[in-house]
Amino acid sequence: MVRSLYRCLVWSHPASFRMRFEEEMLWIFDEAVATGGAASLVVDAGFSLIRQWLTRLEVWKWIAASAAGIALLVIAFGSFLPWDRALGR
Repeated sequence: MVRSLYRCLVWSHPASFRMRFEEEMLWIFDEAVATGGAASLVVDAGFSLIRQWLTRLEVWKWIAASAAGIALLVIAFGSFLPWDRALGR
């Protein structure tokens, strides 16, 4: 059951990544099952899945731009924010 979950995680990666690394990832997983270290690979595959889709879709550019925009608004209009009045400034 854990192998099928891992295989599903590997299959969910972007096609270019999957074509390059699928065989190797499954082989390493099979080796890790023998030594009892498969759980950490499942967690790693989950993080890898998120990381690969974020970098492939370039969502990180939108996140970074939004964070920078919010930071600039806070700097520019910081005196209008309610927590400034609560601190007694």
